[in-house]
Amino acid sequence: MNAEEIQAIFFAECEESLAAAEAGLAACKAGTQDDDTVNAVFRAVHSIKGGAGAFGYVALQAFTHIFETLLSDVREGTVPFTDSLNDLLLRALDTLSDHVGAARGLGDVPDDVGLLAELTAAQAANAGSAPAAAPEPAPAQPAAPLAATSVAADDEDSGDPFDFDAMLDDITGAMEPAAQPAPAWLLKVRPHAGAMRNGGEPLLLLRELAALGARCIECECGSVPPLDTLDPGTGYLGWTFALDADVSEASARDIFEFVGDDCGLAVGSDAAMPSVRHAPPPAPAAASIASAEPVPSAASPAQPSTAMAPAAAPPAPPALGQSIRIELGKLDKLIDAVGELVIAQAMMAQRLAGDGLAVKEELTVLEGLTRDIQESAMSIRAQPIGSVFSRVPRILRELTTSTGKHVRLEVSGESTELDKTVIERLGEPLTHLIRNAVDHGIESAEARIAVGKPAEGTLTLSAEHRSGRILIRIADDGAGINRERVFAKAVEKGLVAPDAQLSKEEIDHLIFAPGFSTAAQVTNVSGRGVGMDVVRQNVKELGGRITIDSEPGTGTTFTLTLPLTLAISDGMVVNVGDQTLVVPLANVVESLRPTQAEVQGLGAHRAMINVRGKFIPVLPLHAAVGAQGAIEQAHEGVLIVVETEGAGRAALLVDAICDQRQVVIKSLDTHYRSVEGVSGATILGDGMVALIVDVDSLVARSLSGQSTTTLLAEAA
Repeated sequence: MNAEEIQAIFFAECEESLAAAEAGLAACKAGTQDDDTVNAVFRAVHSIKGGAGAFGYVALQAFTHIFETLLSDVREGTVPFTDSLNDLLLRALDTLSDHVGAARGLGDVPDDVGLLAELTAAQAANAGSAPAAAPEPAPAQPAAPLAATSVAADDEDSGDPFDFDAMLDDITGAMEPAAQPAPAWLLKVRPHAGAMRNGGEPLLLLRELAALGARCIECECGSVPPLDTLDPGTGYLGWTFALDADVSEASARDIFEFVGDDCGLAVGSDAAMPSVRHAPPPAPAAASIASAEPVPSAASPAQPSTAMAPAAAPPAPPALGQSIRIELGKLDKLIDAVGELVIAQAMMAQRLAGDGLAVKEELTVLEGLTRDIQESAMSIRAQPIGSVFSRVPRILRELTTSTGKHVRLEVSGESTELDKTVIERLGEPLTHLIRNAVDHGIESAEARIAVGKPAEGTLTLSAEHRSGRILIRIADDGAGINRERVFAKAVEKGLVAPDAQLSKEEIDHLIFAPGFSTAAQVTNVSGRGVGMDVVRQNVKELGGRITIDSEPGTGTTFTLTLPLTLAISDGMVVNVGDQTLVVPLANVVESLRPTQAEVQGLGAHRAMINVRGKFIPVLPLHAAVGAQGAIEQAHEGVLIVVETEGAGRAALLVDAICDQRQVVIKSLDTHYRSVEGVSGATILGDGMVALIVDVDSLVARSLSGQSTTTLLAEAA
C-alpha cells in the first residue's frame, strides 16, 4: 500500500470521526452528557489528530491539539459541560471539518485564531487556571531532550515532523537514562517492524507521551543493524517511560489509539514489568493489543498486565459489525458484471424456453442464484442516508448566524439504506431545499409569535422505503408558499400569461423554473434564482421526482421520490403496438382484462374504469410512445394499474404483458440524452433495447392535459 492509499484511508476515517463527533455533540445538546458520549467525541478528535501528525498536516494537528485538550478537561470533570460550551465545541467541530477539507486540497486553511483563543479561554475560565504546559524538569535533574519536547514546540521549532536531525537528537537524548523521582508506573512502547511502512511516525507518539510528563528511562537499541543494512521503513527501537501517579493509564493509551496494531504496549511496575517483543506486523485476523489491568497503587502489590505479543497471540474471533473499505471502482466493476450476468441469464431463458422440464428447472436455479448475487452486490453499495442527514446540523448553525432564525431539527428514518451513488448526489439538492426552507419558509421569531407559533421553527427530515423506492421529505412549519406572489413573479418574468388558469400544484411548481426567485433582495443564502431549478434537475438525473405540498400558514413539504439503486430493478415487459417497453414493478399494483361494460367514457378522449368501487383514469400507453398498430380499446387489451407519488392511481393500456424480470438499467444521459418520460433503457433477452417508462412523469403529464405523444418517440 503506497502513501497515497494510506492518505485516502486517513481522510475516509476523518469523515467517520467527524460524523461520530457531530452525533456525540448533538446528543450532548439534547441532554445526553454521559461519560460514554463525551469520550466518543474525544476519541474522534484524537484520531484525527494522530493521523494529522503522521502525515505532517501541521495546521490540522495544532488545531486538534487545542480542541482535544479542552475535551480532555471536559471528560475529566475539570471543565463543566454547559450549553455555551456545547455551542463552542460545535463551532470548533465545524472549523475542524474545514481543516480536514483544506488538508484534502478542497479549500483554504480556515482562520482559526479567534476560535483557538476561545477554546483556550474556556479551559482557563472554567478550570480556574491556564492550560498546563508540559512539566519542566528541575535543574539538578535534567530530563532527556525527548521528554522535554512538547507538541507545540515541535510545531514551532522543528517545523517538519520528519526532520532527521531533530529525530537523531531526540533518540540520542532518549538513550541517556535520566535521574528522576521514583515512578508510580511504567509504560513500554515497541513499534512493530513494519510500523513506519504504514505511514506511522513513532517520534510523534513519544512527544505526546512527553507532553503528559512521561520520562524516558530506557531505550532498547539492541536490534539496530549495521548502517549498510538499515531499512528506513523498519522500526528497531523500543522505549520504557516512567509516569507519575496523577497520569492515568487511559490518557496514555489514548495516544496510541490511532496506530492500532502497529505498536505494542505493556504496563506494569518496575518490579514486575512485562516485556514487549519486537514482532513483525501481525496478520489481519491476529489479536494485537490485549487489554491491560489497572496499575496498582504504591500501597498494593504490583500485578503485571497482559503484555503485547502478537507473534504468539491466538487468532481473534471476528467481531460483530466488522467492515472493510473497498475502492469504488472495484465495486462498480462488480455491479457491471452482475448486470451482464442478469442479461445473459435472460437471454438463455428466452432461447431455451420450451426445451424440456429439466432445462426449465436448471434455469430456475440459475435465476435464483443470479438474483442472490445481485442482491448481495447491491447490498454492498447500500449505505444509510444518515450520512447525508448528519451534515444538516452544521447547515442550520450557519443559517442561524446569517438569518437570525433558530430552527429545531427533527430527523427520522436515518437508518434507511439506498445506493451509495444516490447518497453522494443527494447532498446538493438537500442543501438547497434546507436553505430555502429556512430563508423563505420559516418566519422570523417576531412573526411566528404574532401568529401564535413558537419562536423557534421546526425542520423535519424523514426517509422511508415504499414500493421499491425511497421517499425523502423535507418539511417546515413556516408560512407556506405565497401563491399570489409566486404567480405575480411568474407573470413578471414572462413564464405564464396574466390570464392563465393554474391549479395550486402548478403554481407551486413554478418555483422550479430557471432563474425564478421571490426574494426581495439577494443575500448569501438566496435570491439569485439558481437553486430550485438545480434541485429538480439533480433529482431528475437520479431517476426521481420531486413534489410539493404547501398549506398557507402551516408549512411546506418537499417530497423526493428516488430509486433505491441506479443499476438493476424489477420490471414488467409489455408490448404496445410495434414497441416493447418496461414498466417498473415498483409502480405496478395489479393487472386486469376489463369487460366493455366496466370501462366508462369521460368526454371525447378520456375513459375511466371502476376498480372495486373506485374510478381511475385509463391512459393508452401508445399515445405516449407514438406506437403503430396498438390496441386502442381498453376492453381489447390489458390494463396495468399503477401507483404514482403525486397523481394517485391510473390504468395503463397495453397490448399484452410479455414477462416479468430483472432489468439492468442503462442511463440514456450517458449513451444518448435525457428524455422526459423515460427513466432509462435496458437490453432484453433477445438483444433488443427497450425503454423503461417513467410512470410518475407520464401519468402526471397525461392527467394535467399536456401532450406526451412525442416524449418516448424521440428516444425510440
